[in-house]
Amino acid sequence: MKVLFILVITLFSSFVSAQQSVANGIEVIGKASIEAKPDHFIFNVLIFERGRIASKTKAIVDQKSRLVIDSYLHTGIDKNAIDSSRLQLSPRYEKRVNVSDFEIQQRVHGRSTPINAKVVVNSKNLFNSDLNEKQKIYFEVSRTITVTFTDFELYDQLLDNAVKIGVSHITPLQSAIADNEALYQQALIKAVENAKQKAQAIAQQIGAKLGVITRLKESSYHAPRAYAMASDSRESFNSQTIKKNITAQVSVNFTIKH
Repeated sequence: MKVLFILVITLFSSFVSAQQSVANGIEVIGKASIEAKPDHFIFNVLIFERGRIASKTKAIVDQKSRLVIDSYLHTGIDKNAIDSSRLQLSPRYEKRVNVSDFEIQQRVHGRSTPINAKVVVNSKNLFNSDLNEKQKIYFEVSRTITVTFTDFELYDQLLDNAVKIGVSHITPLQSAIADNEALYQQALIKAVENAKQKAQAIAQQIGAKLGVITRLKESSYHAPRAYAMASDSRESFNSQTIKKNITAQVSVNFTIKH
């Protein structure tokens, strides 16, 4: 009897909750996405050299930088899309390892019987020797060149040119959708339409008519501005890019009419 009473109370509570939910309206989640292909590409090349003389080391970096930039211009890249202002010059110091004193054994003559003698030599007392240098200095010079382009067909050629010149490092390609905000607005409108279709289907099932929107909340946003792509500069390899989804999600509450 007690079990039956609990079951009745539970069913009644569920019925009351459902009636309250219907009275408050119908709340649904609307989702939509739009496919778009990246149309904006960026990558960096790093030119790095190390040498004893700062001016000569920088001259080597400058020469390679000019070759890289000229190769970009010859492929049709606009000069305003090339940034080569990031130059770094750093002095580096290497401390010499301390060399401990050492002994030299020699025979002393001039007596009736030669004898063996030990002579202790301190490395600090040695002149014109590398052991006397307390530290060694050299310079590291690097320049980062950033290129921005919209024609993906140029990508492999830009990579090949940089590799042939002998740059030190190439970063992964950064891809983006230039007009992603406008595309997101389109996805947002479709998400609201999707929410309305869901709410109408629910209202039809419960024998009610859909009313006006009482609350709408943008609950999700995904429009990637930039993302990394792996690069491959091997000969006879053609890079390719794929479409990306720009998604929108909304939470909408509708009134209902019985």
